[in-house]
Amino acid sequence: MVKIYLVRHGEAAEGWTSQDPPLSELGKSQAQSLVGFVSSIIDENSINNIDFISSPLNRCKETASLALEKIYSEILINDNFRELPSPTLDLKKRVNWLRRILPLTWSELLKDKETKDSGVNFIQWKKNIINNIYSLNKDTIIFTHFVVINSIIGEILKSDKIINFQPSNCSITEIRKINDRLKLVKLGKNLESTVN
Repeated sequence: MVKIYLVRHGEAAEGWTSQDPPLSELGKSQAQSLVGFVSSIIDENSINNIDFISSPLNRCKETASLALEKIYSEILINDNFRELPSPTLDLKKRVNWLRRILPLTWSELLKDKETKDSGVNFIQWKKNIINNIYSLNKDTIIFTHFVVINSIIGEILKSDKIINFQPSNCSITEIRKINDRLKLVKLGKNLESTVN
């Protein structure tokens, strides 16, 4: 059995209209509050039996660094846990696109004209996430994003929805990989919030 903890990054200093914002002061505080959680996971195992993975985006890397600052462990950067790609470089258009598509299903997303015209392969993006989760062979804490976590939960629940729940900043969702099957143990704190 492999224990996997999906940690959403702390609050970002800016929202959807920023390319790669750092954490806000509140976000830094949220990330520091994870130190006890990380220590408890290490106490159950050994530091050598746990991997720490982060999205390459600043808000996740900062969250991981602050959560692990007393542990001094290597953080593996994995591009597959990066947030949902955008069909446009125009950040204002991206905001409108996100507002429109997040309530949809993946099937509906693929029929969306702007999404299709972008040439971004969203299904492959999602498959890469799931394949990476299945490839984990030791307990892992992953610092990642709202839609990434939802994609993994959707896989477990066999749900076509893009958004299955609203993980709050620095929430911890627990899943297990048992005999090459994923099992949901506990959803992270669910909070109606903006995606940042």
